Amino acid sequence: MITKESRQPARGQRLDRRPVKKSQPGRLKRSSSGEKWGLVLMGGGARGLAHIGVLKALVENDLTPPVITGTSMGAIVGGLFSAGYLPTEIEAIARELGSSQIARWRQSKFPIPDKLVDFFVFESYQKKLLKRFGQEKGDVLEKSLRHLLGDVCLEELSICFGCNAVDLVSGRQVWFTSGPLYRALRASAAYPPLIEPARWERAFLVDGGLLNNVPIDLARELGATKVIVPDVHRPLPRLPRTKLKSNLSLVSRLIQIVLADSTESQLPAADLLIRINPAVDTFDFTRTKYLVDFGQKVTLASIKAIRKTIS
Repeated sequence: MITKESRQPARGQRLDRRPVKKSQPGRLKRSSSGEKWGLVLMGGGARGLAHIGVLKALVENDLTPPVITGTSMGAIVGGLFSAGYLPTEIEAIARELGSSQIARWRQSKFPIPDKLVDFFVFESYQKKLLKRFGQEKGDVLEKSLRHLLGDVCLEELSICFGCNAVDLVSGRQVWFTSGPLYRALRASAAYPPLIEPARWERAFLVDGGLLNNVPIDLARELGATKVIVPDVHRPLPRLPRTKLKSNLSLVSRLIQIVLADSTESQLPAADLLIRINPAVDTFDFTRTKYLVDFGQKVTLASIKAIRKTIS
């Protein structure tokens, strides 16, 4: 982990080997382009599941990104892919979310909080709701990620991968380009105030999207000469004052404003934007198939533009 302001090199070492996992997906074909290009996957909660469809379309066209960076949900999808999970496998994990008890309750208007971030958060919150934390010791989110990824480190991945987080102690953005992948993803996905900050040495880390929801600069630091960004964000809507009645609603609104600014201020730095922008609520994880299919469809329509950008 390094801070953005650090002058130490941030580039992760690329090794041509796969981490050992329960499932062993087939090797992916490398892009035939001579350019070292990067795919930057932004956060966006449930809308970030569209990134799975983006990866499906790229793999179908032999366009595996040499460099991937991401934050929050984008970090989780990109990290799993970089660790050897195929898009279909990541989709299967996401589908488990849509079939969870929490998702069914949400559809039936059960009064549960509407501020859940991803599959891991749903499962963690479900355990809280059912008062089963007595049976779960330690960080449930971290355990889920470690179960999926083992102890593989970022510098061991065959795809050069990095993600970011924000250190509440220093107030700075930090980049992860080495060390255990599951811990890096845990930090990048720590959405306040729902998920507790991650502890890493002396740092207290939360969602990287708070300062930089589109880590294009990290992709370029890792060697990407061209950067492609699937845009899954939605413009910040106006919110009636009547909705701002509690401290929780105020904090939530502040976070929405910060995330919107940290997204829109970074987009101009991309070489190509794939505008997906699905009409799905940030925390609605019941529409996995729609989101994946939509991301795939839009990306397939952009393949010519992608090839032109990276060639």
